[in-house]
Amino acid sequence: MIRRYLIELGGREHELAVEALADGRFRVTRDGREVVWDARRIGRSWSLLPAGGGAAREVDVEPVGAGGLSITCGDLIGVPARVSDRLHREAERAAASKPAGPAEIKSPMPGKVVRALVKAGEAVTAGQPVVVVEAMKMENELKSPRDGKIAEVRASEGQAIEAGQTLVVLA
Repeated sequence: MIRRYLIELGGREHELAVEALADGRFRVTRDGREVVWDARRIGRSWSLLPAGGGAAREVDVEPVGAGGLSITCGDLIGVPARVSDRLHREAERAAASKPAGPAEIKSPMPGKVVRALVKAGEAVTAGQPVVVVEAMKMENELKSPRDGKIAEVRASEGQAIEAGQTLVVLA
């Protein structure tokens, strides 16, 4: 099965196709260029060796916020990256272009509220984190889909939440 991703790296967006092959190998196509890698997980890092020979690379990938990554590989030290698939990227763009009016920010998954970052009456900008939710031992920042004013905060620290539950209402 081929999985397709969009990766924003160094201010440029790249299309990435990843296909799992036998014996821990992966075929990766980025911007039309294909490479087969032998990939092994070593602790929190990945060891990548190009098929057919070449220098091995050790890559550290750390999650940062919702959909963000920090990548360290050779001279790329702590380079911020953002990975998503085309469906999620289009949904983000559509949400950002919606006209003004009430908007509910809902939890995409069950979990627990770690922090509510805004209060009722506070002005927010598009992309500003408003709530941090912990799910599956990961913290996820839920962000405002557009500029506006917080009408209501329905989430409190430590609160257990369900998928689809409204946490913040944007006026």
